[in-house]
Formats: sequence, structure tokens, C-alpha cells
Amino acid sequence: MIKKVMILIFLLSVIMLSSCQGEEPIVDTEEVKEELQEEIQEIVEEQIEEVVNDSLESVEEAVEEQIEEVLEELVQVEEIEEDEGCSTKADCAWDQHCINNECGKMVEVYDTESECEEKCNFDDVVIKTSDGDELTLSRGKGSYTAAGALEWSLMSSADYCKGEEDTIVAVKLKKKTFGEIVEEEVITLEVDEESDPIKHPDIERIEFTLEVESIDETCS
Repeated sequence: MIKKVMILIFLLSVIMLSSCQGEEPIVDTEEVKEELQEEIQEIVEEQIEEVVNDSLESVEEAVEEQIEEVLEELVQVEEIEEDEGCSTKADCAWDQHCINNECGKMVEVYDTESECEEKCNFDDVVIKTSDGDELTLSRGKGSYTAAGALEWSLMSSADYCKGEEDTIVAVKLKKKTFGEIVEEEVITLEVDEESDPIKHPDIERIEFTLEVESIDETCS
């Protein structure tokens, strides 16, 4: 099309030159001008359309890139939240505990809501500590170490459905600094299982362990 325009311009120039020399034009000058204007207008429109299309494609690509970046960030945030877990009850919702570093409810530890032929409970839990103590405790009872900087107690529960797995003992830990609770969590132990070393966020020397030696479980 550009080649055609150049030809028309050349032709128009020849016509105008001939007119200046007093010669009669071999073609209609107005007709050539109109055709030239139409061709130029078409070229301009095509170029405008190309520019608009290129701009739209650039905008669409930029938007798609931004959407992909946002989605990637959301996925990363979700992964981080899943990996973080909890270290204290304050990290969880008001009606949850931090159980084995994951937020949850005690009903997830002791199934008190399902229907079953008989329900169970236990008492007289024999606990051995790294302090050298061996204690027989009822549920809800406990003790402490490091002059009360770490308190522990056996969690109470309504009667539960036993299930196929061995019954576990849930132990609540309260870590205190100057009498104020700085961390509160729950750990679970099976019979003959010793806990990982329990540490205090402010007192490095504390590395306390608990071991469940036996429980007296009854079902009815």
C-alpha cells in the first residue's frame, strides 16, 4: 500500500509539473488527489489500529504477570502459615489449644462426641520426671519444676470412645516468668513414651522431660 501511495505522489507531482509548463494533464488531478487521500487515510487507520492492538497486548501481558505474582505470593503465605504451626495457646483461636505445635481442640485428642458401644476414661496416671520424681496423679492434677517456672498438669476430659489406637495422655504445660504465663501448650504422650526436652523461652538451663509409665483405664 505504501508503494502505491508513492506512485500516486509521483504521478501527482508529474501532473502538477505538466500544469506549470502549460501542458494539459493526461489524468484528472482531483481524482488522483482523492485517491491519494484515501490511501493515506487507510494507512493511518491501519497504523493506529496496530498501535492500539500492541498497547492492549502489552497491558494484558502486564496484568497477567501481576496476577501470577499475586497468586504466587498467596501460595507462599499459605505455605508459611502451614509450616509455622504454634508454640503457645496465644497463637491459636480462642477456643483452641496449641497441641503438639498445632492448633486444635481437645475433642481431636479424646473423641467425646462419637457414638460407641462403651466409653472410657482413665485415672491413676504414673508419671516419671527428669527431676527423679515418680508421681501417681488423677486427671487435672500436676506438679512443677524450676521453682514454678514450668508447671504441668494432666488434662481432664469427659468419657471418650477408645478407638483402635492406644490411649494417650494430654499434658498441659505453663511456662512462667516472674509469675506471668509466657507460653502455654499441650503435649500428648503414650504409655512408656518420654517427652522431648521441654524448654523455657527465658530460662536456658531448663530441659525437663516427662514419661508416662502407666494409666488405669476403665470402660463401661
